[in-house]
Amino acid sequence: MKKIAIFLITILGVAFITSCKKDEIKTLLSTSPTAPTITAGLTSGSTVVLDKANKDAVINVIWNAATYGFKASVTYTLQMDKKGNNFASALSLGSPASTVLNSTYTLAMVTNDLNNKLLTLQADPEAPQPTAVEFRIKAWINDSVKVAYSPVISATYTPYFIPIIYAKVFVPGGYQGASGYTSDWSPDKAPFLASIKGDGKYEGYVNFATTGEYKITSQADWNGTNWGGGAAAGTLSATGGNLVIPAVGYYKVNVNTNESTISLTKTTWGVIGSATANGWNGDQNMTYNPTTKVWTVTTDLTVGEIKFRANGAWDLNYGIGASAGKLDLGTANIPVTVAGNYTITLDFSVPPIYRYKLVKN
Repeated sequence: MKKIAIFLITILGVAFITSCKKDEIKTLLSTSPTAPTITAGLTSGSTVVLDKANKDAVINVIWNAATYGFKASVTYTLQMDKKGNNFASALSLGSPASTVLNSTYTLAMVTNDLNNKLLTLQADPEAPQPTAVEFRIKAWINDSVKVAYSPVISATYTPYFIPIIYAKVFVPGGYQGASGYTSDWSPDKAPFLASIKGDGKYEGYVNFATTGEYKITSQADWNGTNWGGGAAAGTLSATGGNLVIPAVGYYKVNVNTNESTISLTKTTWGVIGSATANGWNGDQNMTYNPTTKVWTVTTDLTVGEIKFRANGAWDLNYGIGASAGKLDLGTANIPVTVAGNYTITLDFSVPPIYRYKLVKN
């Protein structure tokens, strides 16, 4: 009897081990998972002109699920970027609200939301042009599993212009009243920094006419996240004490909320170029007006070119933007086609779009 019992136990043990092996095989990741595929809502080779009259229309983007050889909980994201950029600056257009495992998924995308994203890819958002873009679906399980991407959909889209509401952070502090912003420690009356891509990277210019303390707020009030100084210089913390103004001056301020960092560059501004009296050898210094919040200089110009630069150096300079009156960092010289006496204005007051004026007197 003992031999029979031992024999039965052995058989059951082998059966149990075999069963476990089969279950393990079922949960192995496929060596060739199938990527998702967009099946509707976006068409390769299409040319689409968005219409403000249809801004509330819903675009249903549909795709087949990725397969991994087992039932996985997958996060899907529709991405977009300029054609040829290889999604290096991919913009997220959203994810399905439902996380239920399905064979197909649908993202209901509002036309106006797509339009806003397209405007951020424009050289001049106020004069949008047809732009070649690419779309794809990103399928993500976790950091241990390789991301799967759908085949790319390439198309040309022309957005309509609406004022872009850029993501902002605010810079309230005890300096405001003395610096032309009124009401110390009032986020709603403080200067703000803006993110042109909505990616957590903000920049802008702040006039600190007095020393003291300040903070960075996520809203135009104290109800959101309020960043102070971090443990190390140049870092931010949501629980940190007030930041300290290093010295009186007009500063370019950069904040990265993803990395919790902040940097300040003190600046004075001038005009330089072949059209100025000093040519490319020296600046025509500009003066800041805290009431109008612009830099100005009145000077004679000849036919030629100019640029704006900070601190008499080329580390920070602005040239001609996508359209007349706008500036871009480090771009081409601004032409002066008629000689005369000009009042030149440099305006950093509404980031992230910076402007200039040349007014002949």
